[in-house]
Amino acid sequence: MSDQELTVEARLEAHALLDRLVQEGGTFARDDAVRLIGLIPVAPRRRLSFTGVFKSRGPGLRGQAAGIGDVEVGGEGREKQVSWNAPSAHRIGGYTVTHTPGQIAIELMWAETREEQSGQSCLLLYDPATGEPQAMQITVQRTLTLLFLRLAYVSYVPWKKPDAARAGLG
Repeated sequence: MSDQELTVEARLEAHALLDRLVQEGGTFARDDAVRLIGLIPVAPRRRLSFTGVFKSRGPGLRGQAAGIGDVEVGGEGREKQVSWNAPSAHRIGGYTVTHTPGQIAIELMWAETREEQSGQSCLLLYDPATGEPQAMQITVQRTLTLLFLRLAYVSYVPWKKPDAARAGLG
């Protein structure tokens, strides 16, 4: 599914809903979540997919500068993004949104430029049969170091529940 599947009006509405859903707090508006679930097209769930970023440093320069002496300039960083069999994503305002049955993944567009990924994306979880929002989870980055190799990965932890007043619970 491509970005053209959402009209300008739908994108503007989705952006306002996303801004409200990701605000600080322990709850989110159930009605906003229900509307977002209905607004964003659902992509088929993939059994196996991969998305990653590989970062490296390019070669540096070393030489002599007149009147200064020996100088060294570090190489420019390189970055390669790789994805395989990943569901389609929609760019909405400053967010990248991926909707698969039972969840909407919400990520800040510039999240991959940050070293620390904690809090840069979240999941809106819902019952795919009823469309009823269940919870939101947020990313926490963890790091595993093996010899000279450093692997950073993110996992999702509980963050918010739907507000009780609108869910008919209070």
